[in-house]
Amino acid sequence: MPSRPLRILAAHLSSEAGGNPDLPLMYEAIGRAGPIEVEPYSTAALLREKWDIVHVYWPEWLIRRDCHIARTVADCARVLAELKLAKGHGAKIVWTANNIRPHEVDRFGVVTGFVTQFSRLVDQVISPSYTSLGQFLLEYPAINDADLRVVPTGCYRGVYPDDELSMAESREVLNLPENARVAVVLGAVRPYKNIPQLLRCYREVAGRRDDTFLLVAGNPANEELDRRIRLECGRTPRARADLAFVPEEGIQHYIRAGNCFVLGTSFALNSASVLLSLSFDRPVLMPHRGVAVDLLDTVGGAWVHTYEGGMRPAVLERAFDIQQPAGRPELYTWAEAGRELYDAYRSLVVPPAGQEEDT
Repeated sequence: MPSRPLRILAAHLSSEAGGNPDLPLMYEAIGRAGPIEVEPYSTAALLREKWDIVHVYWPEWLIRRDCHIARTVADCARVLAELKLAKGHGAKIVWTANNIRPHEVDRFGVVTGFVTQFSRLVDQVISPSYTSLGQFLLEYPAINDADLRVVPTGCYRGVYPDDELSMAESREVLNLPENARVAVVLGAVRPYKNIPQLLRCYREVAGRRDDTFLLVAGNPANEELDRRIRLECGRTPRARADLAFVPEEGIQHYIRAGNCFVLGTSFALNSASVLLSLSFDRPVLMPHRGVAVDLLDTVGGAWVHTYEGGMRPAVLERAFDIQQPAGRPELYTWAEAGRELYDAYRSLVVPPAGQEEDT
């Protein structure tokens, strides 16, 4: 064991942009596996102290993207210089590889170029699935020289309130039709999730089947997306969009009220919402890529249903015929992930046997 805690500068640790509790859960689990000190990433912290690890989930969130393109370019140069400085002082850069490409980019390619440059600084890549890692290697060949690890994301059992309500009880809470086949879309509503197109697909399904209902819930990223979804929903029978932030105590109702969860974007390589649904014991329909391929091996095809290509009416209609499997899916825990991540950090920082640790 190291003689002192591992010192970690964690990007996005205190950022509202993270949207889910993965980072606090992850570092809590790592801290149970071994001694660590964690601080949110900032230029001041990076320059003030020496760090063992700089851990980044979403590189594009390190830079300003809501400003003039010249400011974004300058921010890219600043962040890359900071990371090089940290490496010069002995820090190792760790990248948890979630999104092959940033979900929101500029038309000049500055953001995607920044992520490519970032990939050349990385010492270790942690992927939630083998399939995702393979796709990252194709997109960012520079990481072939990094230490590559696969550590599945922990599930959300015990994280959110769960009164273990039945489907009927949850539908009563949300005022949903008692006997319909309900598909649920839950999570932050961002452009890449393609919700308006999903509603257009459902309109065709609803025209053929009157036993179905589509429920969308989550906070839209902007007013224009809110407007478009409300417009499509108003044109679609037996569809409802609860366009607001879903509080923690309400998550259980949305998931348990549905027959299945639907991920309607072909861009999704990994999905916290899918793990959330499985954590509440609801089957999912998602694109056949990234973590979905590995989940099929671990939890089976009764829980994870996949599709090739983009969302279309024939694919969405399958969601309403998915049956509830018996039992519960076997999911990875944060305790397991924490032990593996701590060992991964130590492999970068702790010197080989016979060498003294630099303190």
